[in-house]
Amino acid sequence: MASDSSDKYFYKNQDIVLEIPQKKFKGYITGTEEDILNIILYASFEGRHIVEFDGNNYDAESLISLIKNSEDTTVISSGFSKTYKYKITVEDAVRKTGGIFLKTKISGSPLEEREGREFVRVNAVIQFIYEKISVEEFIETKEAYITRPSFTTSVYGIYGIAAPKVYGASNEKDEDTPINPKLEKLLIAINSKLDVILSILNPEASIFADVKEKRVSISGSGIMWTEEKCGKDAAQNNGHFNLKQGDILKMTMLFPSVPQFVVKALAQVVKVSEEPQEEGCSAKAKISFACKFTAINESDRDEIIKFTFEQQRRQITQSA
Repeated sequence: MASDSSDKYFYKNQDIVLEIPQKKFKGYITGTEEDILNIILYASFEGRHIVEFDGNNYDAESLISLIKNSEDTTVISSGFSKTYKYKITVEDAVRKTGGIFLKTKISGSPLEEREGREFVRVNAVIQFIYEKISVEEFIETKEAYITRPSFTTSVYGIYGIAAPKVYGASNEKDEDTPINPKLEKLLIAINSKLDVILSILNPEASIFADVKEKRVSISGSGIMWTEEKCGKDAAQNNGHFNLKQGDILKMTMLFPSVPQFVVKALAQVVKVSEEPQEEGCSAKAKISFACKFTAINESDRDEIIKFTFEQQRRQITQSA
C-alpha cells in the first residue's frame, strides 16, 4: 500500500474551511498557481450548523467587508492523514454565482499540524462501491450525508430499498423530528441484527453481491486502496483507473464486523500514485488512490473509528 505525504498541498475542487476571528466559512478551491489560491465560499458556520449561501438569504457585502478587514485569516485543509492550518492574505473578494469568490495568497508553511483519533489507520478487507460526482452534486447532497447517519439504516443500504420513516409522537410534519433516544437505540440494534439475517438468507440480493472484497487502509478520516490488473485485463478496466486528484466520489462501504454495518460518505481523491510494474505483466496498471471523507455523519465516523480499534486489537492478539 502506498504511503501518503502530499496532503498538505492544495488542488482544484479541494474542500476547505476559511476562518477569521469573527466567523468560519466552508468553501472549495477553484484554482491554484504557486502560492495563490482561488476560493469559492458557499456556506458559513452558525454555531454547530452549516448555513449555505442560497440566493439572497445572506448579506454578501457585509461578509466580504468582514473578510477583507480581517488581520488574521487562515485556511484549514483536512488531509488524508493530518489536518493543516495555513495563514493567508486576501487580495480580492467579490460576490459571484454560487457564493463569494476570494483570491488569496498563502503565507509560508502550515501554522499547525493536528493528528487525532480519526486518523488512526488500519489495514482491513471490506467491500465498497463508488462513483464520481460533480462539484455541483457534492454541494447539493453533502448536507444529507452529514446530518443523516447511514449505519442506522444499513439493511436498506445493503439491499438498495427505501428505508421506512420513523416519526415522533408529535403532530409535526417534519420527518426529522427526534424520537425517544432509547427507542432509537433499540431500532438500531434490531436493524443491525436484520443485516446479518438477510445477508445469510439472501446474499445475491445485496448491492454488494458482485463486489469483490478489497484490501484497504482505512481510518475515520479516509480510505486508500490499490487497483491492480495485468495484461489485457488492464486495457479493459481503464474505468477503475481514471480518477485524479480533486475528484469527488460517492461511496458506500460494507464493513465485515458482527453485526455488519454500512457507511455512506462523500470522499475526495487527495493522491493518485502509480506503483512499479510487477514482473509478468504486459501492461502497467497498478495505481493507489487515497481519499479523504469530505461529507460524513459523525456517528458513521465513530463506527469506522471503533472498527479500526477493534481490528488493531485483533491484529495485535494474532501476532502475539
